[in-house]
Amino acid sequence: MESSNETTLTCYRHPNTPTSLRCNRCGNPICPKCAVRTPVGFRCPDCVRIQQNRFYTGGKLDYLIAVAVALPLSFIAGYVFTFIVARIGFFSWMIAFLAAPPTGGLIAEAVWRAVGRRRSRYLSTVVMACLIVAVLPFIVLILLSGNFLGLVVPGILLFLGSGAVVARLR
Repeated sequence: MESSNETTLTCYRHPNTPTSLRCNRCGNPICPKCAVRTPVGFRCPDCVRIQQNRFYTGGKLDYLIAVAVALPLSFIAGYVFTFIVARIGFFSWMIAFLAAPPTGGLIAEAVWRAVGRRRSRYLSTVVMACLIVAVLPFIVLILLSGNFLGLVVPGILLFLGSGAVVARLR
């Protein structure tokens, strides 16, 4: 007859989920849904966030600086893509495909330098939102003109430029 003095552990975030796994940093019991695999073992989301916060040295002012830099640059990019690149003709789509990622990267680089090369958790999201907000008036103008094919070039800027922003500022 087996007698077990050991109590069944439950995840500290999901009290109804039994587990035998513990965070290797704080020792809290964690279920497989909560466990984050790291090079040194499994950690709970709280310990992972604490570790990540050490890399984010930016402050709230950095977000305002990011808006002040990204919004005008994004507006200029939206203007150039809508009224210059889109007017080239057939090759405008190819030019947009080639130019949108460097344009997004340029905007992200300008923001990164303006904030003193500090990292912030949501900096890429703020810069991406600036790109969307700045290009939106041009999209509305295109929609009002009825030239729905003209949406392709600013759409390429939004899609590929946003990807470049996120890749550069993560």
